[in-house]
Amino acid sequence: MDRTFVDLVSLGAAVRDARQARGLTQAGLAERAKVSRQFVISLERGAGPRAELARVLSVLRALGLTMALGDEEAVPTTDPAPSITDLLDRLEGEP
Repeated sequence: MDRTFVDLVSLGAAVRDARQARGLTQAGLAERAKVSRQFVISLERGAGPRAELARVLSVLRALGLTMALGDEEAVPTTDPAPSITDLLDRLEGEP
């Protein structure tokens, strides 16, 4: 599975997808990675802006994944996902 991570949300989604593909629960992954279940939950949600790199790497190792670095220019650009504010504005404008 090769994926490009441009933010914590995309990294978290990749971790969740890999965990589910391996049939692991969040608790099971946490035990394998020697981190708390809450850390796994936060990581999967992309909600851990100060997540320790060592713990992130431990989770990736427990999933049999690696992380690679590359030039930012090589990352394909895509339109960012709309914010919740944008979505709410669109809903309010619909009849």
